[in-house]
Amino acid sequence: MGFSKKSFCSEAEAEKKSEISSSDKKDFLHWFSGFTDAEGNFLITLDRRYVKFRFKISLHIDDVEVLNVIKSNLNIGRVTLESSRNRCSFIVEAYSDIKNVLCPIFNNFPLHTCKRLDFENFYEAVLIKDKKDLSSADMERITYLKNSMNTKREIFTYNISKPQIIINPNWFMGFLEGEGTFGIKTGSSMYFQVAQKNTSQESLNAIVTFLTGLSNNVLPDSKILPLNVTSSTNVKTNVVSLVVHSVDALYYYLLPFVESYKMYSRKAIDFKLWRIALLLKIHGYYYLPEGKKLFLDISDIINKRYSTRSTRNTNEIITDIIERFKIILEKDSPFDVQANIPHVDNARKFRMANKSENPKTVYIYTSKGMVKGSPFASFSSAHKALGLKSSSNTCNRYIDTGRLYKNKYIFSSKPIDRTSRD
Repeated sequence: MGFSKKSFCSEAEAEKKSEISSSDKKDFLHWFSGFTDAEGNFLITLDRRYVKFRFKISLHIDDVEVLNVIKSNLNIGRVTLESSRNRCSFIVEAYSDIKNVLCPIFNNFPLHTCKRLDFENFYEAVLIKDKKDLSSADMERITYLKNSMNTKREIFTYNISKPQIIINPNWFMGFLEGEGTFGIKTGSSMYFQVAQKNTSQESLNAIVTFLTGLSNNVLPDSKILPLNVTSSTNVKTNVVSLVVHSVDALYYYLLPFVESYKMYSRKAIDFKLWRIALLLKIHGYYYLPEGKKLFLDISDIINKRYSTRSTRNTNEIITDIIERFKIILEKDSPFDVQANIPHVDNARKFRMANKSENPKTVYIYTSKGMVKGSPFASFSSAHKALGLKSSSNTCNRYIDTGRLYKNKYIFSSKPIDRTSRD
């Protein structure tokens, strides 16, 4: 169901309507605000005394459906496709829609990043434009506002009289779908990340507070540590990355939160795959050959642009991953997750219980045959033979998975024939 334009004819009426509207509509508008903070743009163009306003969200063409959802819910704007550039956009240009629908939304469901400052300029110019006759002073003010937005902005001062930012969960979900990453690093470690320019430090601080607050849902008598957020800044781009690394925090705090909210973009596919990988880790299936192979297969496809493959091929890969995961789940979980102990302790117990009295033998093959020196008596000696650090985790990640390392090497704990290698 779309939102009626009449519902947003003034700020006062918009606020009144938001009080009596369904919770679903409110949730969507909070989500839309967060998604705009991540992906939206407010633009003003001038041609002599003609002032034009534009709101635009541009995405990869894979995500055109989320733009259709936005258009349908707001009942304004249009969706355009640029197939040659693999881009799609949601655009609102009609002044009445901008004034009566869009601006009241952001006044009642506020933006939190520095994009809020661009909206304030945009909104002030909209109100000036509403006059019947624009004076020279009006045009000068609109010109100043236009030249102080987006990449031309030099001042990032916020109104300190306004209350501290409180992150709404639906806003965070919208922001996450634009600026978040459900990731797998180096084929083994998992993480969640959100990023934003350092000019939005106030919102970044609020996001950290929101994420760490998820730890309030800690289980009784649990030994799981609270969620911790690390921050790093790219000095070249001034982008700040907020990252959650702990697999325990990802499973016990972040996963239940994300699962309880709706996602509208194709980020939902990445989350679905990431969730499977996380469950493989936390339940210990990752430490079985078939579980590790599935985990690595997920790491190959997650966060990739799906239109670079055929849709059918992508769907087949994802379907195969899901079916293999179901088969793996038929086995008893190697870890006792119900004990609510840290993942590292579960992994240590598993290794001790499955420790062999004999050293781990490693066979390394290429398409030409066994690598010189094979079989190796230890992981470290195998790593050295490939020019890796002895402490590398490469053998542990690839052994007995049948997967190629650097598209060249196969690792096995037992001799394998040429047919199996091919």
